[in-house]
Amino acid sequence: MHTYTRLIHLLWLIALMVICLPSIARAVALFSEESELFLPWASYQGQVYTVRMKQEDENPPVLQLTEIHSREISPTPGAIATVDDDLAVSIPLVSYRGELYNVTLNNTGQGSFEIANATPVPVSTDRGTALSVTQMETKTTAQIATEYPLAILAGLNLRYDVAVYRISYQTQDAFGNSATASGVIGVPLGIQAGAPLLSFQHGTISSRAQAPSINLEATGADIALYLMGARGYLVVVPDYLGFGDSDGLHPFMHAKTLAWSVIDLIRAARALATDNAFPLNGQLFLAGYSEGGYATMAAQREIETHHADELTITASAPMAGAYDLSGTMLQQVLSGDPLPKPMYYPYVLLAYNAIYGFDDDITSLLSREIAETVVELFDGTHDSDTIDAALPSSSNELFALTLINALESGSYHPLRTALENNDVYRWTPVSPTRLYHCLDDERVPYENSVVATDYFAAAGADIKLETLFFSNHTDCAIPALLNGNTWFDTLVQLP
Repeated sequence: MHTYTRLIHLLWLIALMVICLPSIARAVALFSEESELFLPWASYQGQVYTVRMKQEDENPPVLQLTEIHSREISPTPGAIATVDDDLAVSIPLVSYRGELYNVTLNNTGQGSFEIANATPVPVSTDRGTALSVTQMETKTTAQIATEYPLAILAGLNLRYDVAVYRISYQTQDAFGNSATASGVIGVPLGIQAGAPLLSFQHGTISSRAQAPSINLEATGADIALYLMGARGYLVVVPDYLGFGDSDGLHPFMHAKTLAWSVIDLIRAARALATDNAFPLNGQLFLAGYSEGGYATMAAQREIETHHADELTITASAPMAGAYDLSGTMLQQVLSGDPLPKPMYYPYVLLAYNAIYGFDDDITSLLSREIAETVVELFDGTHDSDTIDAALPSSSNELFALTLINALESGSYHPLRTALENNDVYRWTPVSPTRLYHCLDDERVPYENSVVATDYFAAAGADIKLETLFFSNHTDCAIPALLNGNTWFDTLVQLP
């Protein structure tokens, strides 16, 4: 390869890495279940460092400095943590069990720091505000019955024409900043009595062209919008951040941003219904498949933990989600077996690196031989099948050897903590909850639902795992959705 061509390739890689690596002004520190604190960036006297501490004493909580490295970047006033001349540390964003805190550490001498303050980070006040609404299309019940013969086969009673609208609304990004998101709303026309509201969360996409607000059919959003809308549900489907009206890399499998995008679309839809005198009956149903199943559980947890005074969930049906990232899904990576859906794993790694700031050098995380290819593939123009076809199925060929060794040996790596912080099953559901999962799911192992169900059951939740018997992850989607719909029918108050 000519020197000029090499230079062009290098510049192209650096430009692409900007979408996958965090800016110096924004990153989230990580606190683990083992009481280890990872500060991706700490600014002290004009230099920036990566710092790791571990809690040694519990009362009062004292952290001992265990590791510090200089980062090869220019310090700015917006670094993740600031250290003053007395070595007091101010950390604006720390994630613990997925919750965000502002933390202050006081220096107690000899590399020890006392946790002086930990305060939940306040949320943006404009979340759930609708910014624009435009009509996309309308289908009559006759058109829906013709275009979706599944409705007839499933015996669904199609009673209402459905109008679909594209909506832009305010939500919040991973760093607590206001962000613009988008999605779609399916409105049953001519309803006289109150309608239940269904939020449907779609599965994994990587191409911006597949966002529901761009292409209803690409994710199956059209099935939820039309089949459930024609039966009397008001249906909402979020695009998620990184798609539609939101720029940048999608924060794949990041629990908080997925939950916020769901909740804030529900808020916007309810406000629009009120403003337009559209009758809602107060019932709220959540459902989603694959990443949508994970997003459903994340949203349910967020609603019941922080918004129970505002939203009451009638029933929740997470389906085939990767709820146990730090256990079941990590073991799939480390098993040595070919990865059934290779694109999932660098997608998570790039998204988490952009949020938690593991490393400036992407080749410390991804195999040097394919790092450039991987970054290019996640630029928002390639679909998941295209990405899979371009990637090796072996973890050892996908990831840097140092990362694999750290994960296999059990030694500390912030990725493990990030996965742990984004597990979505360590809580107690309040609403009736049914998990749907195929026993032979090769992409998102059934064990994810077993782990979640066992945890919920032990905590006394109203929980049930519905085991389905279809051949693979893709084939299970429609049966799971139909089974979830059957359960909702026993609870819903349709007009």
